[in-house]
Amino acid sequence: MHELSLVGAVVESLEEMAREKGWKKVTKVTLRIGRMRQVIPEVMIFSFSVVTEGTIMEGSSLEILEVPLMSRCSFCGEEWEGLSFQCPRCGSDQVETASGMEMDLESVEVEE
Repeated sequence: MHELSLVGAVVESLEEMAREKGWKKVTKVTLRIGRMRQVIPEVMIFSFSVVTEGTIMEGSSLEILEVPLMSRCSFCGEEWEGLSFQCPRCGSDQVETASGMEMDLESVEVEE
């Protein structure tokens, strides 16, 4: 269950931010998580509720925005959804992952 370790890292970062900025309470956290992270949103939300107990985030909500896996051809610039090792437009094998691996803090709602 890697969701627990991911949530732990997010909560640790937010606690540090809260101390630096003087937040009294965090009410909502929104994360952008790429599909390739293989996160189960329900497990992530449950883990968040457990890890935030006794912190300024206790009782806050976690929203997860799923980012699709996108590939891009380095040769012609074509982008498509999914994982493929050959460009559907030009046939090149110069393919890279454009999105789907991220885990970004999108927003935090706080009481100051």
